[in-house]
Amino acid sequence: MNVMANQWTEDETQGLGMLSRIMRNDLNRALRPMGLNDSNYFFIFFIADHPGASQDDLVRAVILDHSTIARSVAKLVKIGYLVRQPDPVDGRASRLFLTPRGEEIKYQLIPITQHAMSLVFDNLTPTEQETVQALLTKSAHRHEKERENL
Repeated sequence: MNVMANQWTEDETQGLGMLSRIMRNDLNRALRPMGLNDSNYFFIFFIADHPGASQDDLVRAVILDHSTIARSVAKLVKIGYLVRQPDPVDGRASRLFLTPRGEEIKYQLIPITQHAMSLVFDNLTPTEQETVQALLTKSAHRHEKERENL
């Protein structure tokens, strides 16, 4: 037990890494039968909330590079969750929409994401959960600003 305590004090990122692995493993286990994973399931929610979004909108929202987004979108189109439609103004761009199958799967994803969150955060009070979420979001936004300046 003492060894674990020392590891925590020596590496502050250990806790975040452990929590990330717990959530990712749980999500991947539950999402695999749907052809999804922890990296692409969020796109379903994003497009549901932003019908007609572009891949560039996804890049900005999830802080991933263009090639990763392009591969993920292509997979989601192939398995029938998203459809691309040409942008009426910019012929080089396309707009993304959920298919009827994508609409259906969205409702199946809600309890899966809630379960993953509960694995990590149920031992915290609601106030602590809000604080952790706010701090993680703040940190992610700082990272994104830094990335934009490169």
